[in-house]
Amino acid sequence: MWRKTIGLAGALVSVALAGSVALAPSASAADYGGDGNPATDCPNAYTVASAPITNGSGATIGLVELRWSYACSGNWSRTTSYIGTQFLNPGVYVPDGGAWASSTDVATQDFTRYLRVSPTQEVCASGVIETGTGWWGNTVCSH
Repeated sequence: MWRKTIGLAGALVSVALAGSVALAPSASAADYGGDGNPATDCPNAYTVASAPITNGSGATIGLVELRWSYACSGNWSRTTSYIGTQFLNPGVYVPDGGAWASSTDVATQDFTRYLRVSPTQEVCASGVIETGTGWWGNTVCSH
């Protein structure tokens, strides 16, 4: 787990969002990168991997999931807040320097656009929740 230091996944998201996200949470959702909308293109999806998001006290405040659907041959990230509406920042990326997608929203759940990849391609999902006491997140990968 990490606080404020976001790591590789966060660095990718930060680079993608540089200059487009203010310090205060946005009032509307924004999507970056990716190949399409999993809500419309990817039926029969399932969770490949997931991990809890905990705060500095060790309390579980949310969940990050790496999702997959054969229908769109795509992976995406979904972040869920267990503590009500918060600023959420899910991200999904191919670790070998390939494709990426990220999203930002003030909500209880947010997801990225999907990445069209081979079912055997390693893909990672990150999830960040910003609360009044910091940025909390976790990352999961398919391998």
